[in-house]
Amino acid sequence: MSLANTTPPSTALLFGESDAARLTNFQVFGDRMNQVAPGVNAYDPIGSPSAFSSKLNTIKLPSMQLTAIVMSPTYIDRSGVESATLMVPITGDFNCFVEGRQHHCGPGLGSMYFPQKCGQFKGGGGARNHVSLQFEPLLLEKTARAMLGLPGNVVLDLQLKNPRVVSLVVAGQPFSTVLRHIGALIDLHQRDAKVLTQLGLQDMLYRHIAMLLRPELFLPQTDLPHTTASAVLVAQLCDYMHAHLEAGLTLTDLEAFSGFSARSLQLAFKKQLDCSPMQWANRERISLAHSRLSNALPGDTVTSIATACGFCQLGAFSVAYRKRFGESPSLTLQNAFER
Repeated sequence: MSLANTTPPSTALLFGESDAARLTNFQVFGDRMNQVAPGVNAYDPIGSPSAFSSKLNTIKLPSMQLTAIVMSPTYIDRSGVESATLMVPITGDFNCFVEGRQHHCGPGLGSMYFPQKCGQFKGGGGARNHVSLQFEPLLLEKTARAMLGLPGNVVLDLQLKNPRVVSLVVAGQPFSTVLRHIGALIDLHQRDAKVLTQLGLQDMLYRHIAMLLRPELFLPQTDLPHTTASAVLVAQLCDYMHAHLEAGLTLTDLEAFSGFSARSLQLAFKKQLDCSPMQWANRERISLAHSRLSNALPGDTVTSIATACGFCQLGAFSVAYRKRFGESPSLTLQNAFER
């Protein structure tokens, strides 16, 4: 099948599929993309213009914008990118020329990073589904310093001026796993930026972007001799557990992921967060259950939601839930249905 005849993938957007903007006019699509990310010269279809199709949705957090896009084969010409941008492929490859160099990204190749206010770039690709993350470089550097336990006056080189293809693996895990969790969370809260920010979505994304851009800075050591190594390990494990809350992770899983013994993990979490890894994960699962109970859909039950959040013993879940939120799970569910 030729590139020109390839139709857009049938896969859904990462988030916002139900009310996405569906556009079949490439000029209208270009105008919409210019509103999302100014600097568009052209988004031209490859092949017949009548075969062009696309859909997109956007969410704006306080210091980040996420845009989910599905489009048919397209040629792109941009004057530049105003914000630092990470273009993360879900399906489909993409070629682009930036500052005289060719870059090729895709699910098996990596994400494309564009520096803030980078020069003109051109490129194109077949049918593809991707997510664009526009972020603030200064906040990314601040986040990375915090993750490494460094003071605010330390210069940290994240190579933010270098356009390049970066890995799609974070702390040994596919970034696609994290993205699926993020997409579900965004849809669960109906793209409510305030709620999502309170849940830590923006911070989690900044942490992952830092590790994608300079993974070597965040490699855990074989031992935990100082605070920095301990802080990095705990940050990586928290991100990993957050992406697998519903899987019922065990200490054995965490040992396999991190390469550290359970005792080392316990000591690191105690030092950084004053709790054990499992206590931290349990708190996060209870928060997830509370969110789902508060936004329950017809047919949802306490049992179905608790089970989906990784709780096997409903009695223990109810006790912990009441202690955390001051009411029973069933009352939260009832209140959600009465609203």
